[in-house]
Order: sequence, then C-alpha cells, then structure tokens
Amino acid sequence: MDQLKGKHGAVVVLNPQTGDVLALYSEPSYSLKEVGEEATWIRLEANERDQPLVSRALGAYYIPGSTFKTVTMTAAFLAGEQDTEFTCSGGGYYAAPGAPPIFDDGGPGEVHGRIGIDQAYEVSCNQYFAQMGVKLGPDRLKRAAQLLGIGTYDTPAEALRGRKEPEIWDASTEGIKRALAPREATIVTGKQVSKYDLALMGYGQGFAGQMTPLQMALAASAIANMEGKLMKPRIEYNVQPQPFNQVMPAATAARLRSIMGLVTGGPSGTARGVFAPVKAAGIETGGKTGTAQKVVPLYDPKTGEPKTRHRIERDNKGNVIREYDEKIMDEEHPRIDGWFLCIAPLDHPVLAMAVIVEGGGYGSRSAAPIAAQLVLKARDLGYFSGPKAAPTAPIAPVPNIQFRRRNR
Repeated sequence: MDQLKGKHGAVVVLNPQTGDVLALYSEPSYSLKEVGEEATWIRLEANERDQPLVSRALGAYYIPGSTFKTVTMTAAFLAGEQDTEFTCSGGGYYAAPGAPPIFDDGGPGEVHGRIGIDQAYEVSCNQYFAQMGVKLGPDRLKRAAQLLGIGTYDTPAEALRGRKEPEIWDASTEGIKRALAPREATIVTGKQVSKYDLALMGYGQGFAGQMTPLQMALAASAIANMEGKLMKPRIEYNVQPQPFNQVMPAATAARLRSIMGLVTGGPSGTARGVFAPVKAAGIETGGKTGTAQKVVPLYDPKTGEPKTRHRIERDNKGNVIREYDEKIMDEEHPRIDGWFLCIAPLDHPVLAMAVIVEGGGYGSRSAAPIAAQLVLKARDLGYFSGPKAAPTAPIAPVPNIQFRRRNR
C-alpha cells in the first residue's frame, strides 16, 4: 500500500510453489468504513477516472508490453525453438509486405545484431520477439497461452467479452471461486491473424493487449515453480495446493529462471541498476521490465468527468437513426504504463510478482523499484530464510467480507 500510494496501479505476489496469494492490492482503493454510507458508495462508483471500486489486480485489462515476452519465450521453449537466432537491425523488422517496420525502443539507433533468446530477453529486444512470434505461429502461441491460463479466441470480438475465470482459483467452494473470479486474459489466435499481428503479439502489443496483473504474475509463477507447474492461486489456509497445469519440464523452468536472472543481474539487464541493492543484500532475483502505451479518455480537470462529443447517426435519406455521447480519447498523448515481473530468490523462488503502474513511464523506473522494495521487505519478514526478522506483531487475517467487496 505504501509503495503504490499516490499512484494508479496494482501488485500481485504469489508463492509459486504453493499458489498462496501473499499480496494482492489495487490503488486507488477504499475502506469498508468509507462505503458504509450509500452516498459515499455512489460517489466512489461514479469516479470514472480513478475507479477505486475496480480491482486492477483482477479486473483491469492492460497492454503488457515487454513482460509478455515471458509468454513468448515460454512458447519458444515448448516448441523447441529456444536455440533460434534472429537479427535485430537498424532497418527494423518487416513482418509482411506493406506492414510498418518494427523497431526497438531506441528506434533505428538500437541495434543488437544476431542474437539468441537469452540475450534478447536480457536486453528486451522487440525485433527478436516479433520474429519469434511469427516463427511460432498462432497454434504454438495458443498452446503456451492456454497452459498459462490465458484464453485464446478466434476473433477480436470474442476476446473482448471479458469472461470471468473462476476455475483458476484453488478454493473450497464454487461460490468462493465465483466471488473472486478474475477477468480472463486473452489473445487472438484465429485464422485471420496475420504475420504482422503475430509479430506484435510476440513482444506484447496488438492482440496481446488484454492482460491482467494476476495473469502476468501467473506467467512468472510457472517459471518460478521448481517443477514447471502453474499452481492455482489460493487464499484459504485449509485448502491443499493444486496445480492448474504442468506447463513445462523442470529442466526447462530452471533454464528460464536463469534467463530471467539476466534482467536483474546480467551485464546488459534492463533492471540491473535498480536491483543492485537487492543483489548487494545477497538476494539473487529474476525479472522482466515492460512499458506500454495505452490510449485513454480525456478528463475534465475540474469535474474529473470524461470529456465527450455528441454523435448523430443518419441513414442515407438523412433521417436520424440514433444519437449518443462518445468519450473523447487522448490520441496525441497516450498513457505510458510501467510493468515489472519478479521472481525471488532465484535458486528456489518463494515470490512471483507482477507490478503495474499506470502512467509511470518506463517499467525500469516506475514498477521495478517497487518490486525491489517488496523483495527486501519479504526478506525482512523472514520469507526467504525463516523468522530471523519477523514482524513485531502478528498480521491479522483479512475477513472474507472485506476481500469479497474489495474485488468487485
């Protein structure tokens, strides 16, 4: 809560070995005391800009940016394409004739040459993962996505329906699963998907733009699990851990963990500097930065209401068919969201984390520092080596009613 104070975003922290939900928070938030009065509830519900009643962790869709390269990398290993090399050039990558070129964040000036998947993930090479997306094709991306709990659909219309996913939870009753059901993260893998679409998905854009923080934490969790399993998230102490899927062999998971370790500890890792204090504390970690632009509505600075324009539709004879108000989108100044995925400690992870900061800019500057602080806090609380620095007072369990209402 302290790390997200004053921001818009979310954090999800899981134990990848058991599926335990260690932290799940969305900001802006609210307290049960606030919503005891109907007038306050109505005011919070009407706040479209801040949306304090929405659990961003479970119910908000984000463009994942480069964090989705974790999914593409998983798909590459499952397909046996992990040794494939591609060229990142100053001219960009053309996925199809007539399609615009794909560059890395630095444009034509950022060139990595001929590289493999390890280095591409470390430096977050868009061109590499765009080419990998095309090489894998829709069927092999679909297989990996489904193993990780991502919904795969034939058309964009189907992918945008926002289906709830109660089956992802490890819970004692169907009622609890339905109450906590997150929105299903989705990609499009139908026959109409073009090579350019596949390229965009490969590095976390286009049809990959329907991810939740929970889903990205799950993608990291499968790699962090020592057996390569994706465990169902759970919040009840008396429920036995249950796997959702066997995603990959244990040896593959170990290799992927080492690649994630390059992001925080490699010579060119995009989060190397941010995680230097964590490394100095003796904690080896793995991670993935991500940055994504998202077009959002314009808001009136005085009222906080979204700006709208009145639209009138007419038939070919000029008769009015319908009238409606349309939100004005800020096409010129898209919001830049910052992401970070993290696993720790690297040799036997007990944390798998996703952090999203709306409008935070580069993930390495906004989300990664939050993740680093949470790793150090977990260390202080004794998560890594027993209760050597346990809290001075026990943390009271969260009442069920608070959790249910918090995640509507």
